[in-house]
Amino acid sequence: MPKVLCPDCERRIAMHELETNTVAQSSGFATTYRCPFCRHEVEDVTEHLV
Repeated sequence: MPKVLCPDCERRIAMHELETNTVAQSSGFATTYRCPFCRHEVEDVTEHLV
């Protein structure tokens, strides 16, 4: 299972533990991911893969 390093609290989080929020927009969908520990939001988790 890929892990993500939270840029705010620096914890390693499994992808399935991230909280997601998807919003419909006129150009498609926008998804943000949130750390379940510090609540920091990340738009692109690929930059933070460990």
